[in-house]
Amino acid sequence: MKKYSVTFLFFFLASFVFSQSNEAVHHVLNVQITPDTEHITVIDSIFNVGPDEVTFSLNAALTPTFFSKNVKAEKTAGNIEAEDVGMDRDDSGGKSGLSLNKWKLKLKKGTESFVVHYEGKISAPFSQSEENYQRGFAESPGIISDIGIYLAGSTYWVPAVEDKLVTFQLTTTLPAGWKVVTQGKRTTESTGNNKHQDVWVCATSQEEVFLIGARFVEYAYTMNNGVEAMAFLRTPDEGLANKYLEVTEQYMDMYEGLIGQYPFTKFALVENFWETGYGMPSFTLLGEKIIRFPFILHSSYPHELLHNWWGNSVYVDFSTGNWCEGITAYEADHLIKEQRGQGEEYRRATLQKFTNVVDESNDFPLDEFLSRHNAASEAIGYGKSLMMWHMLRRQLGDEDFKKTMSLFNKNFKFKVASFNDIRMSAEEISGTDLKPFFTQWLTRTGAPKIAIKNVKQDVYNKQIRLILTLEQTQEAEVFTVNIPIAIATEKGLEVFVIEMHEKTQEFQFNLTDKPLKLAVDPQYDVFRILDPLEVPPAWSKILASKENLIVLPSNADEGRNQVYQEFVKQWQEADNDNFEVVFDNEIDALSTDKTNWIIGFENKYAEQMNASLQDYNTSIKGDSVTFGKQSITKKNHSFICSVFDANDFNKNMAFIALDNEASIPGLIRKLPHYGKYSYLAFEGDEPVNVAKGQWPVLNSPMVKVFDPNAQNLKMKEKREALATLAPVFSERRMLKHIEYLASDELKG
Repeated sequence: MKKYSVTFLFFFLASFVFSQSNEAVHHVLNVQITPDTEHITVIDSIFNVGPDEVTFSLNAALTPTFFSKNVKAEKTAGNIEAEDVGMDRDDSGGKSGLSLNKWKLKLKKGTESFVVHYEGKISAPFSQSEENYQRGFAESPGIISDIGIYLAGSTYWVPAVEDKLVTFQLTTTLPAGWKVVTQGKRTTESTGNNKHQDVWVCATSQEEVFLIGARFVEYAYTMNNGVEAMAFLRTPDEGLANKYLEVTEQYMDMYEGLIGQYPFTKFALVENFWETGYGMPSFTLLGEKIIRFPFILHSSYPHELLHNWWGNSVYVDFSTGNWCEGITAYEADHLIKEQRGQGEEYRRATLQKFTNVVDESNDFPLDEFLSRHNAASEAIGYGKSLMMWHMLRRQLGDEDFKKTMSLFNKNFKFKVASFNDIRMSAEEISGTDLKPFFTQWLTRTGAPKIAIKNVKQDVYNKQIRLILTLEQTQEAEVFTVNIPIAIATEKGLEVFVIEMHEKTQEFQFNLTDKPLKLAVDPQYDVFRILDPLEVPPAWSKILASKENLIVLPSNADEGRNQVYQEFVKQWQEADNDNFEVVFDNEIDALSTDKTNWIIGFENKYAEQMNASLQDYNTSIKGDSVTFGKQSITKKNHSFICSVFDANDFNKNMAFIALDNEASIPGLIRKLPHYGKYSYLAFEGDEPVNVAKGQWPVLNSPMVKVFDPNAQNLKMKEKREALATLAPVFSERRMLKHIEYLASDELKG
């Protein structure tokens, strides 16, 4: 009886508090789930509806069994294809495989709430988009099983009123040993009669209601800011949990200083029962392999934490484009690299990926981006967007950029917001008109392709004049861009920022000292198409090629030939591009109009590849491959290298060699993740990466050297990161340690 009276008290309080709000529909959900039969029963009391009628969508697998007497219910449509909701919606054109029924309820006069009972089985199959396949992920719109439960907005397990945010109270009853995680704060949990009950309350407006359940082992502590850091693992692992709890406090402290107060009462790491990388309001759902990769603590994990400021509390107006992935990538992935002094390398890789994978056939304006579903959509929605925020930061300055994002977050917390709302926040802070900037980068496709047309110098009025002529060589009309120009002189480095707004434009620099070297955009601050010689050859260039020629060796032994052919077969099955496969004795020369893939050390074209590798202090000889000072034996290793095509620097050539058939599935799965690298080596069956790197840029056309002795001069100015990460420290944890050391348990 006590358990039900507590539930009734929450129901009463919820109906009193939330009936006062017209902003969101409020659900009081009482849910019973039997995992081994995939069955769910729900009693949903719904507030803030009307005044005359309400229409909602519900999973077609769930059957309403009761409506309260103050409504008249009618099913208006059945088995409609479901659409994604929330932040991670899909715009790839794929089908969810989930069907909906639509219901229209006529409300009696004065009705502010009604009750609906429904039940059914939920077990949607897993599927993989191209993007998720490359990331090793699968997805399901909803599943109840004996190993775990995943219900989300895409499951339509809660009656969904179109264009309405929700608040909720969720009471769940499951078998003993099971726990549930959702948004908001857990107010009650109890176990008895072989049942476990959780009560969660979420008073802030949400886009959807999640219900994640499993036999979780829970770890938690209260951080210095009062927010609870939690970890829900599927197997006991206190050491792993503590790593995540500590890192949570580090990054949360940094982001509160950068943006503003964390918007929830908890942040939880939740281990999923299949491989995912989801960020939900107040928790992240990561796969069991993902959470155990050590690099995740300082890559994907802070990215998902940051989504609680961007996307999971300030919501995206998808009708005007998804702004939040780019800003999250910029203030998480890019910022972490920037803190390590690798910001320009990250931006170069971002520009290189866009250059390599985006063309007229797959380009689209940034304001049409919804979610990533392939390499091109990621290069636009994450990469181009990230670079736009970087250019805005450079234009406003660090302090005004931070104030802009802080103001935007404050004004739109738990509201739907657009790119335009960010623009107006930036204009309020900076006092400048930014409409041309946003219009250009949001509505136009393509990017500027900047080149040095001419450089000359003379002496005028006892000053050295350096006259630089730049041109934009893209076919599209001119872009207006602010371009950093770094000039090294005898007394040091000077950096100028020029505005280019004509296709060909001349700029003059007055110097007091002799110029030694000039570099255009040396730290990759401008979103632009890179010249092929400005960046090293990369695997992403190979992956982006639509037309390919695979050349197999004709003189390999039978066993090795079988390995090569199996690799080619599995690669073709996983890649939608076009591949012609030949043996090296069937052609007299490599292709001039396709990307060439040279397979095997025995290949007659391997020596041609080896000659190109020598430019990078790399060689294939005898029983090993040498990358600089690192030598790796051929046995039980796989090698992937890319070099420029000698006949066309706009193309790259690939060399691939392997001798272990068991490694092939792992290579197929892993290689798409290594796009920015020029060379790779893997070991064993899994296989494990043992070498990776980028070749040096040998002769960039964006650099002019006036003094031969200045060839190796660095052209980068020192910059501070946008924010810094403080060391791990918890006052509460320290006090607990002190109390334990002073306890009776340790006396004597």
